[in-house]
Amino acid sequence: MYKMDKNSVKLMSHKEAGKENRFSADTSLTERLRQAWYLTCMAYGIDPEHPPKMDKTVFSMRKHAQ
Repeated sequence: MYKMDKNSVKLMSHKEAGKENRFSADTSLTERLRQAWYLTCMAYGIDPEHPPKMDKTVFSMRKHAQ
């Protein structure tokens, strides 16, 4: 489980931010996506283990008239 450290944010230039990249070259794509999903859940207040189901009744699809 990850823990969000809110004290680690600091102002820096674009060049400095590139050097501070959290993902090294050997970090797998799966791990990057796992971390991104966790951060998204924390930002929107979603439980990562039990995300809400999509309400599919709101949207509809139909063919365009040609």
